[in-house]
Amino acid sequence: MPPPDTSDIDAAILAKLGSDATLLALAPNGVYFDLAPAGSTRFVIVSLVDAFDEPQFGGIAYEDLLYAIEYRELRQATGPASNAKAAAQRIRVLLEDQPLTVAGYTWMTVHRERVERKTETDDLDTSIKWNRRGGQYRVQFSIGT
Repeated sequence: MPPPDTSDIDAAILAKLGSDATLLALAPNGVYFDLAPAGSTRFVIVSLVDAFDEPQFGGIAYEDLLYAIEYRELRQATGPASNAKAAAQRIRVLLEDQPLTVAGYTWMTVHRERVERKTETDDLDTSIKWNRRGGQYRVQFSIGT
């Protein structure tokens, strides 16, 4: 039997974050893997930073994945206050030590390893600034159920 597919872990994280009404109220453009659609101004990005398989005799014991998960918003000189702090905190509440169910795997842990917080200039228009806040999350699953 082939091993389970790691992309199913990606999908479980996206589904967990993308189905939370509180997070979506803060990030109404949605939750995406790597890239949000053009025109999005308040959203969550999930990106795989690093991954490795821990081998065991006859296969893989567990998968160890590190994700960057952050809320991004267009920084406004005027207008509503930033949602960055609240959105990053909501992401943490949803993921920190919270089990994820993925076919073919047994959940081991999800925990934040690093805080991410910065403001950056847009690549295409330097007058545009983006608030970015979230963290790097370690996700581990053993193979099998």
